[in-house]
Amino acid sequence: MTPMVERVSNYQAESVRDPISVLMEEHRQAFEHLMKLEQAVSSMDEQGFNRAAFENLAEAIRFFDSDFRLHDRKEEQILFPFLERYKPGITGEYRNEHRELWSAFNTLLSCVHDVEDGRLRGTSRHELTETAKKIIRLLRGHMMNENTYLFVQTKNMLSDAEYTDLSEKIAAAAK
Repeated sequence: MTPMVERVSNYQAESVRDPISVLMEEHRQAFEHLMKLEQAVSSMDEQGFNRAAFENLAEAIRFFDSDFRLHDRKEEQILFPFLERYKPGITGEYRNEHRELWSAFNTLLSCVHDVEDGRLRGTSRHELTETAKKIIRLLRGHMMNENTYLFVQTKNMLSDAEYTDLSEKIAAAAK
């Protein structure tokens, strides 16, 4: 391969990555932030509210509220419509799980704002930690299901042209 062809090939590989690899990498990052969330919850269960736990909690919340919201939009607005062409209804359960997760996330945000604003009730810590545990449980199962089932289905269902189109749209959504 000539140097020019190699550069063009490398540029193409970097500019349009495999869409399933991109989504799975985003899941890997989410699993890391779920561990931070778990650490925060564990610390709060054992020691009550403390600075280290709140910092882990805040870092996880920032990730989920920005990067992971973008990830969900990629799935909902780009990936799912491709799949629905072949199997109408295949994404219904995933969409419902997304709604349930974001509802729980909004409850968690509300709990955190109450704590930050000094609106503590006797159940504040319990409500916050139980909501976080629900998010951890739901999101972990959801991502494992997508990784092992939905993403495999995607690779099997789409034509090469559709897969290329999906790649380009996922890449564009990241910009």
